[in-house]
Amino acid sequence: MSTADDDRVALYLAQLQEELRNVAPRVRDRVVREVAVRIAAERESGADVRAILESVGDPLDIAADVRERHGVRERSNWRETAAVLLLPFGGVVIPIAGWFVAVYLLWSSPVWSVPEKLAGTLVFPCGTLGPLLLVGRSPWYALLLAPPLATAGYLALRMVSDSAEGATRPGRGV
Repeated sequence: MSTADDDRVALYLAQLQEELRNVAPRVRDRVVREVAVRIAAERESGADVRAILESVGDPLDIAADVRERHGVRERSNWRETAAVLLLPFGGVVIPIAGWFVAVYLLWSSPVWSVPEKLAGTLVFPCGTLGPLLLVGRSPWYALLLAPPLATAGYLALRMVSDSAEGATRPGRGV
């Protein structure tokens, strides 16, 4: 058993572990351990490491199968956080363009359902920019800040709760 073979196996297992990053740690550890045991058993029989890894399968395919069996979808990341922040404030920070970036991030994310994406898009386009411009005329216009802030808060809660669950809900990933 050569060092190159050991490195190849270690790289394979590291890639599998990385592909399973959004799976519950208990499941991820079990799958990686089972694959490592299988590889070790076949190596003891004297089989070629490349052939063993080929017979075990591509880590991407193994991870996709595990995610499908366990109903795991992508967890939220920087894209979702940026969308939640830019929806209400993007139009203020980068007038109008910031909100369009937020809408793009919102729709490109697999985290929210289509109705949630529509709510994020249609509740006060450009976020808080319009209400903030109108507040100077009358303090009552400050009430118009509530819908975009409430929508962003709702999307943030959905993002955090789904991330903690790691479970799929119907209608996701559009």
